Amino acid sequence: MALSEKLTKILRSNTNLSELDLNNLTERQGWDIVYSLKPKAEPKIEICFTGFSPKDKSELTKIAEHNNFRIAKSITINLNFLCFGENAGPSKMKKAQEQNVILLNAEEFRNLIETGEIPR
Repeated sequence: MALSEKLTKILRSNTNLSELDLNNLTERQGWDIVYSLKPKAEPKIEICFTGFSPKDKSELTKIAEHNNFRIAKSITINLNFLCFGENAGPSKMKKAQEQNVILLNAEEFRNLIETGEIPR
């Protein structure tokens, strides 16, 4: 059974498959090849900011977004970092520690952005 015209065009322009290879593919196999060509999106690093004034939190959030972080509003299972200010709640801090989330203050966060180094 011949591949659909659309699939054939996509495979011809995006692969090095020969006409014989194309003729031996099923529609399903062809689409599997097409979908495997798409680059996988890299997972974003997730950070939550807590205990900051609205102005400071907004500034830190902008820095994080500019550096391709995903901003969480709470402690989630995918959270990588909790950046905390002076007014951080103890329950949020405790939950983050229980999940082995890396805790950073604002200065450490800025250093992470600048150097890529995570404080130990």
